[in-house]
Amino acid sequence: MNHSLDNPIWTALNSDVVPYVFRRGNAVFIDRKMGFFAGLPSYEVVQLDQLYAVMDPGMRVILFTPDFLELDAKWKVRNDNALLQMVFESPSINLPLDSNIRALGAADVPDMLALTQLAKPGPFLENTIDFGGYFGYFVEGRLVSMAGTRLAADPYIEVSAVCTHPEFVGRGLAKLVLPLVINYIQQRHQIPYLQLYPDNLPAYRLYQRLGFVERASYRVYALEK
Repeated sequence: MNHSLDNPIWTALNSDVVPYVFRRGNAVFIDRKMGFFAGLPSYEVVQLDQLYAVMDPGMRVILFTPDFLELDAKWKVRNDNALLQMVFESPSINLPLDSNIRALGAADVPDMLALTQLAKPGPFLENTIDFGGYFGYFVEGRLVSMAGTRLAADPYIEVSAVCTHPEFVGRGLAKLVLPLVINYIQQRHQIPYLQLYPDNLPAYRLYQRLGFVERASYRVYALEK
């Protein structure tokens, strides 16, 4: 694998988020208050067996893999899905001028947790905000849409936690919030990328309109010991 996004979790957990990771054998894990990601240098059976050996009973991990995994019965498979990776290729993006949008901080975490539990963009925990770059859209003081950043596989930073409250879906709020996240990444002289389920056509069309293009297909696994 020659591209930093070929194995994005492994790349990210060996770079910018080093203070938030821990290692066991060949595996590297994100802080459990930030997420469930685990990275391996490769995903052959021998590597997966070594991962299993260093995990605690009941421990869960999320893996992004280039293909299907060979998993035996000792694993409890919580998720196994196709994943599409897209990279932002536009040189710049117009920022929305909307007083309803602002940067999110630690004080917003309870509202962010409540929103993600409803909208289910993927795991969002009490310290996930430490990845940074979160922006939210507010209606009468209520957080109803948000997005932020996650894994930094240099020179790429992942756009993540893109979600809208079910009562506000269809109003184009994500299209307003996402440009600020993209700009946040570009100001760091890095490149936005993201991952989504290929059958999520509304999200796919939105990302295309914003300037994301397909890069690769993967699988996402959520495994439990």
